Amino acid sequence: MKKNNAFRRAAALMAALSITVSLAAPAFADTYYIDYGDITITKNEDGSQTIEQGGDKWTDKAGEETVITTSNTVITTLESDLEGPEAEDSDFGPVVEDNYQPAQPEDAEKPEGADQPESAEEPKSADRQESADQQAAPAAAPADTTPVNPKDDGFWGNTITVINNIADKVLNLTLKDVKIDVSDTGDQYDWDQKGKAALSVQGKGNVEIELDGENELKSGAYRAGLEKNNSTSAGTLTLKDNKEAGSGSLNAEGGALSAGIGGSYNGDSANNGTKNIIITGGTVTATGGDGGAGIGGGNGGAAENITITGSTVTATGGSALGFGGAGIGGGGDGRNSDSNGKNITITGSTVTAKGGNGSAGIGGGVAGIGEAITITGSTVTATGGIGAAGIGGGIGGSGKAITITGGTANATGGEFGAGIGGGERCDGENITITGSTVTATGDRGGAGIGGGAGESNRGNGNGNNITITGSTVTAISNGCGQRGNGGGAGIGGGCNRNGSHITINGGTVTAEGGDHGAGIGGGAKGSGSNVTVSGAAQVTAIAGKGDRWDGAGATIGSGSGGSTKNPDGTFTPGSGQEIQANISGLITGWIHHIIYDPALVSEDNPDGILKEWWEPERPQPNPEDPNAPAEESNEVSLGTPGLHVETLEGDLLPFNARQQGSTLRVTTDNLAARLHGTRQALEALREQGVEQIQFVTSFKTTTLSVEDLLAEGGSWFALEHNGLVSRRLSAAQAESLKCRMR
Repeated sequence: MKKNNAFRRAAALMAALSITVSLAAPAFADTYYIDYGDITITKNEDGSQTIEQGGDKWTDKAGEETVITTSNTVITTLESDLEGPEAEDSDFGPVVEDNYQPAQPEDAEKPEGADQPESAEEPKSADRQESADQQAAPAAAPADTTPVNPKDDGFWGNTITVINNIADKVLNLTLKDVKIDVSDTGDQYDWDQKGKAALSVQGKGNVEIELDGENELKSGAYRAGLEKNNSTSAGTLTLKDNKEAGSGSLNAEGGALSAGIGGSYNGDSANNGTKNIIITGGTVTATGGDGGAGIGGGNGGAAENITITGSTVTATGGSALGFGGAGIGGGGDGRNSDSNGKNITITGSTVTAKGGNGSAGIGGGVAGIGEAITITGSTVTATGGIGAAGIGGGIGGSGKAITITGGTANATGGEFGAGIGGGERCDGENITITGSTVTATGDRGGAGIGGGAGESNRGNGNGNNITITGSTVTAISNGCGQRGNGGGAGIGGGCNRNGSHITINGGTVTAEGGDHGAGIGGGAKGSGSNVTVSGAAQVTAIAGKGDRWDGAGATIGSGSGGSTKNPDGTFTPGSGQEIQANISGLITGWIHHIIYDPALVSEDNPDGILKEWWEPERPQPNPEDPNAPAEESNEVSLGTPGLHVETLEGDLLPFNARQQGSTLRVTTDNLAARLHGTRQALEALREQGVEQIQFVTSFKTTTLSVEDLLAEGGSWFALEHNGLVSRRLSAAQAESLKCRMR
């Protein structure tokens, strides 16, 4: 007869507990329990790993897996297994095998009269293998050990130290549902009273940690949650989730002035930085203590060579006591040290990074540079603290060599910081965005993309060498800088600073300046120069708004330069100086210029538009002709028989025709097409000042001289594109095609 569920549950727990108290070492000699004391793992020259706990030592041979878990996790797992379908089918519930032989500690003594195995020379690894193959029972703790330092909610007050001083060997470790909380150790008000690190990585060799289940590490004062200091660790730390992809996670919390993952605080003049950290797979949450980065340096410490691949990461810099650390990058107060964030690479991941006061979401800590930041195929949300960029420099730090490719980024600067680029009073330069969707918002004088807020008498804040290709970008500078300094450019300089060498090729870009700043170019009182728009770019440039004291910025050009005092004591607001962008390479795109004036908002002008224009001039329908073409049509009306684009078989195709100076650009989004028109059309174009026709298809552009076409005689002309091949038809051939037109 079947036993009831309560009976089976009791039997399962009794069996598991019986195993736990009867063994003298971990069952497979590669599984160890954090609830039975501190654990130290050391890599040996022969590739083996020595594990020490509670005065006992074990050695895992090269290639064997070292696992740290908790005994209650194993018992819970066993109980769950014993209550499964097989147990339901058994009258007596689970059966626990009793034929496995555990490994012994290296210094363990066998009691007198104990049974010996048939072959006393058989190595203990054979026992491990037999046990592993049979899967008879879970691992257990030493028989003479009881759990120590229990905490609430399944946490333990014991620590893990990992030491690898063998440069050409990798120390491998698996954390499985390990929960350590030593956050109550040390004294955050006494720098000499440092707490314990939940897990510390040391040595010149590499360490790889597999994450299984849910793992949590909470460290004490002045220690990182997962500690890797430059002063004690030169190798690479890799956190991975390879066994069951997506199932492993880690939550690491640093103590005061220390990172969630990375550097601890070792004093004002010490090296509090970290480098060479890789996260590949799994879910990682890292929170810095006051002044520490989420992932990166401790207070005043730099971060270098941080790589995140195929992971979900949330990183938050701490700042409750004042200056904070970056979400990913440099630590807090680096005014007298190095808090840079360099060589940060994010690939195929989802990352949320928030900087503490004065530090970037991704990049520099306080006074730290954010440099060589590369984001590829990822979704990134980055928010800077006060004075810092979302992605780039911390307060007082520049942001440079920032590359975003094939991903989605939402970057928001703190007050006075750029969305992407420089922190307050610092430049943003060499920023490249390709094939991505990006929203970048600067605040109170910081550019959307470019420089942080500058001041009239000190600091930088320029935005230079910014290239956007084939992307959807919205770049906005919000509000006005401190002390009435005005806003930054949407793309370009922060307030009081300049924007130069800005290139947009293809894509859709909206750039809006802050108060008195240019849409693209200089911030308020700053200049703009060398702006190029090309390809099929569709750009909307919105000038920063003016007020009664100072006028609006340019759409593309400079910010407003202030106001002029009149003899009667009144002031006349100035306005930004427009510059001509280089649009010689603009094929099918356009620039839409908008200047708003809030004072003009009315029922007839709900948006308060002061001025609006397009480059090239946008074609407008003829209201007197209901059949007049819209912006794209099958025919451009010239007051005479028209100009057409058709397939090579003679079927009409939609196209776009715009006149830019003396050039008429005729474009169609097709690989193969024919431009076909009449002599009367050519004559009408000549009267309108058109000297050449540029025919543009997907892969080919050809320019024809109007005078040359007219000199050929004939009543028709035709030009064919087929992929990369161009063929100009004779007047007779063009004439023979006319009957196919509709």
